[in-house]
Amino acid sequence: MGEEEVTVNPNALVIGAGVAGMQAAMDIADMGFHVFLVEKEPSIGGRMARFEKVFPTNECSICILEPKMEQVARNENIELLSYAEVVEVKGLVGNFEATIEHKPRYIDVDKCTGCAQCVENCPVEVPYDFNEGFGTRRAVYVPFPQAVPLRAVIDIENCLRTEGTECKACIEACERDAIDFSQEKRYSEVKAGVIIVAPGFVTYDPEPRNAYGYGISDNVITAMEFERLLNVTGPTEGHVIRPSDCKEPLRVGFINCVGSRDIKTNEYCSGGVCCMFNIKNAILLKEKRPEISCYIFYIDIRTPFRGYEEFYNHARELGIRFIRGRPAEAIETEDGNLVIRAEDTLKGVVRTIEVDLAILGTGIVPHPDIEKLSKMLKIPRAADGLFMELHPKLGPIDTELDGVFVAGGASGPKDIPFAVAQGSGAAARAARLLVRGKVKIEGVTAVSDE
Repeated sequence: MGEEEVTVNPNALVIGAGVAGMQAAMDIADMGFHVFLVEKEPSIGGRMARFEKVFPTNECSICILEPKMEQVARNENIELLSYAEVVEVKGLVGNFEATIEHKPRYIDVDKCTGCAQCVENCPVEVPYDFNEGFGTRRAVYVPFPQAVPLRAVIDIENCLRTEGTECKACIEACERDAIDFSQEKRYSEVKAGVIIVAPGFVTYDPEPRNAYGYGISDNVITAMEFERLLNVTGPTEGHVIRPSDCKEPLRVGFINCVGSRDIKTNEYCSGGVCCMFNIKNAILLKEKRPEISCYIFYIDIRTPFRGYEEFYNHARELGIRFIRGRPAEAIETEDGNLVIRAEDTLKGVVRTIEVDLAILGTGIVPHPDIEKLSKMLKIPRAADGLFMELHPKLGPIDTELDGVFVAGGASGPKDIPFAVAQGSGAAARAARLLVRGKVKIEGVTAVSDE
């Protein structure tokens, strides 16, 4: 057994194109190295593309995200592979070989201009996943107006042709002859010296446990669903309504820590993200309609970064009421309202508050792809299911596999600035190897001692 020096392939592979993955890809590309940026969704941007505004500045989310997405698309050193997944990785640091599965869009991206004529003529409507299930989209759709690449994709599972119907609505509507139902899944191989893993995160699903009546009462929704109702590009064009009767609520209750800080679900805190998320949405609602009564039920308010404490104090100044105590239940009344019962631990009394709409601040949980990537890349996971870093203090971006780095929500709950910073950190750690051009690996050979 001894050390062997090998040449480092000058390419980088970045898995996931949310804000962390995009930042990592741009930083490496700006250093002059070629980057393969793989994103499983039809568009890059991640979850940030769904937000109306971002805390603590309440800036327009898509206004600051879209220029970054365009920079990624225009960077000559970034090869964007959207609607694709990494399905196999072989090799060691300096010389990784990855197999990429390209899913068929059934659209010729070279011909498509994103004009959406095919979308307007498609007769099939399904729940719109980008709007968290509110509203509908067509079976052929552009993910969202600012998508990159701005190209349509056909949801073949919901297309009438899958059922045997010879529907030609999209074909006849497309003036550029971009519809191509002959497309099939294909595979490609890429070689890279380093890999950055940034698959992002998802939020806790309260429906299996029917937390606070979610899935039973129409007027109990998640914070992400409420986010889409607030958004001017959402299903209600920014008008907040109750799903049960489409009336505007006058009393809204926000419940923090749903699916986090709970031994029955996830014991860890979501890093203050869901605290701030609910506070931000309450502020936006209060600024739109000052007459609405907003209540935030919390265990502890965690505001760990710059401007967060001031943001929290601003919410109090607006008249948003904070009640310290995890609600025990939310009982639906005959008219669809919710009666929330919680112990106010500051006053030492049990409070019962009736609201028209209840918003669940769901915690951050591991992305479903993390388990698959963990096995593929041989990166261990911690007890919380997220990627385990090499060292929690001195190696927060490195992993046990040399040449593989993590960024964003895959290694723990993070807000946007933290995710962007970690994307740049991962790029810097990876660039050390690319710039050096050589790396030493241990030459370990297995032998059998009979």
